[in-house]
Amino acid sequence: MSVTFKQVAELAGVSTQTVSRVTNGASNVAQETRDKVNAAIDKLGYVPNKGAQLLSGAKSKVIGLITLDVSLHGISIIANNIRIQAQLHGYGTSFAVVDEHAYQKIVTATRELKSQRIEYIIVNLPLTKEEAEQLVELFTDLHFVFIDVPNNSQVNSVSAAHHQGASEAAQLMLKQQRQRLLLITGPHDSTASTLRLQGWLSQIKYFEATVVAQLEGDWLASSGYQLTREALSNGAVIDGVLVASDQMALGVLRALHEHSLAVPHQVAVIGFDDSADSAYFYPPLTTIKQDFAAISAQAVDMLFNDSASEPPFKASVATQLIERASTQTLDSKTYNKAKIEQLLQQVKNALP
Repeated sequence: MSVTFKQVAELAGVSTQTVSRVTNGASNVAQETRDKVNAAIDKLGYVPNKGAQLLSGAKSKVIGLITLDVSLHGISIIANNIRIQAQLHGYGTSFAVVDEHAYQKIVTATRELKSQRIEYIIVNLPLTKEEAEQLVELFTDLHFVFIDVPNNSQVNSVSAAHHQGASEAAQLMLKQQRQRLLLITGPHDSTASTLRLQGWLSQIKYFEATVVAQLEGDWLASSGYQLTREALSNGAVIDGVLVASDQMALGVLRALHEHSLAVPHQVAVIGFDDSADSAYFYPPLTTIKQDFAAISAQAVDMLFNDSASEPPFKASVATQLIERASTQTLDSKTYNKAKIEQLLQQVKNALP
């Protein structure tokens, strides 16, 4: 038989109204009384009726997360870390997955979370400055934190130091004498991807290297593979690839292998994220580490602290360069059979 309010109240020595206030998160309960009720709940294994709580108008102790497809590595890691951080604050989580950058779908997802009495929402998908600000203006009774919006957006936001990390990746590759680079970005509507591209380009310009091709991926390994094959099939001669995510870098490594280009002897590769599997790619991937746990912790903390002073609040979490075997200084004396074959093919194509 299920445990009732009355049984909890009898064990704790309080009224059923007090049990209701405790389970609904009311603040007007003495801590000693709250502890007695929670002890009784734990002992009896009582599970509050969330549906009844919502019907009664109680605020939901749940953090909403509006996110892209959680099959993407970075997205899934942030989602899991937000879940962990929410638990530390005594909150659950409710996910609303949006399959594309479509403002109206994000508005709909927000309304769905609000219908669950959720007041605190983290948005982890690309939004323009205007979209993010409009969302906050539309739902003035909710608390928002954004993870992928332009830096000048007048909203609360947390992000990795994307520009810094990308700059360090490009610096390493260029100092290792790589001069002909393929750039594989994330989607153009992502601020994170844009900042990574800007970081790469700032160093490429400084070192006077050449961008052989700049191609846009979708964060997935398949796009890294297909875009690299496309570039090489079109005769691109490269000695380095800067990639906006480790998942796409995995596809890049396969494409280079299929074109008989040895990594890192002929072509160096650097990813971004430091996914759990990147150390086990072949070869192990040099990458930029994002501190997903810190990003998630700051996002959740910001949700509860945004009433302390006037927003917007902004936080940038430092990245870290992780060097592994997919990069090394280029040995110009190394015999590059594939490069010579590419050059011969270009000559052949140019013949009448």
